[in-house]
Amino acid sequence: ATRRLARAAVAAWHGGDATMARRLLADARSLTDEVLTTRASRGLRGVLELAEGSLERAHRSISRDIAAFDDPRMRVELGAAALHAGWSAARDDLVGETLTRLAGLTTPGLPDVLPIVRTWWGPATHPARAASSAELGDVMAHISRVESQLLPASPLGLVWGLDEPLADAVHALVRRHRRHADGTSLAAALARIARLDIAAGRWGAAEDAAAEGLASAERIGAEHIAAECRNCLGWLAAARGDGRSVDHLTVRTLQLAGPRRDRAVSASAHWNRGMAALAAGRADAALDLLARLDEHGHEAAHPIVALLASLDTIEAAVHARRPEIGQRRAEALDAWVRRTGAHWARFTAHLARALLDEPAAERSYRAALDVPGASRRPFDHARARLLYGEWLRRQRRRRDARQQLDAAAETFHALGAHPMLERARREQRLIMAPARRNTAAGTGMATLTAQERRVAQLAAGDLTNREIGARLRISDRTVGHHLSNVFAKLGLCSRRDLAATGISGRR
Repeated sequence: ATRRLARAAVAAWHGGDATMARRLLADARSLTDEVLTTRASRGLRGVLELAEGSLERAHRSISRDIAAFDDPRMRVELGAAALHAGWSAARDDLVGETLTRLAGLTTPGLPDVLPIVRTWWGPATHPARAASSAELGDVMAHISRVESQLLPASPLGLVWGLDEPLADAVHALVRRHRRHADGTSLAAALARIARLDIAAGRWGAAEDAAAEGLASAERIGAEHIAAECRNCLGWLAAARGDGRSVDHLTVRTLQLAGPRRDRAVSASAHWNRGMAALAAGRADAALDLLARLDEHGHEAAHPIVALLASLDTIEAAVHARRPEIGQRRAEALDAWVRRTGAHWARFTAHLARALLDEPAAERSYRAALDVPGASRRPFDHARARLLYGEWLRRQRRRRDARQQLDAAAETFHALGAHPMLERARREQRLIMAPARRNTAAGTGMATLTAQERRVAQLAAGDLTNREIGARLRISDRTVGHHLSNVFAKLGLCSRRDLAATGISGRR
């Protein structure tokens, strides 16, 4: 009876009924000893805890249950679940403990790939093992057939630059779970593929996968999977300039992730909020959120998410005049480059130097764009072109700037990345020929807000930002923000152009 109830609980879980799974497992545990129930249910107790409870309790439960099995393959399956729990909790000690346990296993079909698996999941101080992209693709395909849980979490795959082989492996899992009607495993795979599709620029497919995974996870009661799907949807909303959706999606995620101590989920939610604030021009608010990602002891601190959010953090730090925070994140990127050599890390490290080191800016922008494989992440690549184009425009190299800005705007338009697209178009207007700028100024005057008009009048009268701020009782940073909007709306480049419009004489 215990075996039948336990197996029924497993079937209910994979069939998408977590409530039934918990009830059947409780019935099974009430009939006999814990070891028999654990073996018959394939360690379901810890898996259920991982889905909706405390990650640390889940790790303890799964680690304890591993000892109940003689089958090395079953031990690897549970060890993989324990890895996910420890990694999501940002607990290097728990991850290290599990890796040590896995190192002692001799499992048919897996011994050749376990060293690479340990490298992926290991703490940042763990030495990397060099492997070719072809070898990594073979490893991914092999693991997805034998024990898919050992595949790196999508954020891990992204920082290691394993986007394409990991996406191929997870897409194969999605197809397999659909064929077998395994609702729970399908929801987990959809959450994984959504994050990878975002990086590859397949935003429509990512949104579909995340929405489907979220609906399934909420129906099942798998909160960890649901939170990952919400975070993917939240990232897309932030990139599209939909701040209201970002707020809606992150509120529930943070409410539930806190008690679970799920730092990977909390960090991703903070990243989404920081992205939205940065897109809205609120650099100080963005930095307050993004700086927490590597703040020791903070509930949203997670080293891998902090790496992925590096460019947002560094740009926010530069705009908020806190370069020391950006420098700290740039140093973490440099360390990751030394450890992995990943193309994504090298690309982002070059951009970090371009933003933080003005004398080296052009050399660093060019180096970033020349990194092999950089264009495989279209949004990041277009962002590099935008940043470079902005820098070239400030250097009055209009032709070179236009080349970068046009390419960036084309990509942002195709993706639907509206804040970045508007930013690129604003820069394009600023590099228009003087005659076209005068025409734009005449037609754009009516679009100025009352405050923008007051700032423009004072700036045209040769007042500094600080003087304008004192007169209007706003910060000089806010003055700068208003002036940026004025220049963009009027198609102007300088205060001299602004004065030439005659706006200073209007009251």
